[in-house]
Amino acid sequence: MTRPASRPSVTPRQAMGAKPSRPMASPKPSLGVTAARPSRTLGASKPRSLTSVPASAKLDSGKKGINPLSSIGAAANHAAGAVSAVKGRGKILGGILAVLAALAVVAIVVINSGLFAATDIQIRGSEHVTKHDAIQLIDLPENMSLFNVDPNQITEDLKQNPWVSGVDVQRQFPHTLIITPTERKVIAIAYISSDDLAWAIGDDDTWIAPLSTSVDIDDQDNVTATGEGADTLTGIDAALALAKHYGAVLLTDVSADVAPVSGQSVNSKAVKAGLDYVRGFSSEFLGQVKDISTPSVEAISANLDNGIEVSLGDSDDIVKKERIVTKLLSQVEGVTYINVRSPGNYTFRNAPTS
Repeated sequence: MTRPASRPSVTPRQAMGAKPSRPMASPKPSLGVTAARPSRTLGASKPRSLTSVPASAKLDSGKKGINPLSSIGAAANHAAGAVSAVKGRGKILGGILAVLAALAVVAIVVINSGLFAATDIQIRGSEHVTKHDAIQLIDLPENMSLFNVDPNQITEDLKQNPWVSGVDVQRQFPHTLIITPTERKVIAIAYISSDDLAWAIGDDDTWIAPLSTSVDIDDQDNVTATGEGADTLTGIDAALALAKHYGAVLLTDVSADVAPVSGQSVNSKAVKAGLDYVRGFSSEFLGQVKDISTPSVEAISANLDNGIEVSLGDSDDIVKKERIVTKLLSQVEGVTYINVRSPGNYTFRNAPTS
């Protein structure tokens, strides 16, 4: 028996005139591994939250990993560049050194050539070092260049003369060499009566040389070297005139056992004590001193131009002794003798006044 065909069912919406909904298509069979997710109704979906992503995170996400081989290659390229730079600087330095070497060779050739030969040698004499004496002492090779002049050697040669304390050497290109000896300054004349000799003593306590004890003086009592003086002095008077000539102090009563040697240092204790007084006295007081007697250290005394004898003793407290003597001379009349060997207990004598 044939069943009557069933009528399609009508939903209430259809009954109200709404369009019939399309029949849902049956799901296609899955061709992949993943099964199809069951469909969700719109009302059942959860609200989606929006999270802001930092820009740095976005940039980082796009970075690629560092290739170690690329880093090694970059380092190699940098090293190669540095080596090339060093090689370039080395070539420049080598070129500079080559130029300097060439200049050095040229300089050596010029120095040793006759271009600056010392053909005009001027030796200027002094009071006690004549030009002839200096020429005899200096050993200069022929055709010597001004560049090869050794001032120290010239000084050493000239110092063989005891009057010479130093030498001034000047080069005046292209061919002139000027040599000027400097003499020692005489600060004292030591008269040794046993030998009738007057020895000059330098400011460095050096025995310079013996001087003639026969001198000519003019009408002003000044020593003259012309030999045409108004008078001739001998002995201790000549020594005193020489001391005045040099602006020095005369040392008298020098012991006979003192044996000076030119160019040697003074080693006599009495003479050295006398030199201490020469240096220690003021120039004003030295101007009043005629001579200083130096028989021994303890017996040193000074004879003043006015005839007063001052017993000094050893060379301690020189300034204090001078001050006492100066005070007595200014305050006491008729003083003939002063003893300041012990400055704290000095004594003096004066002539009686009428």
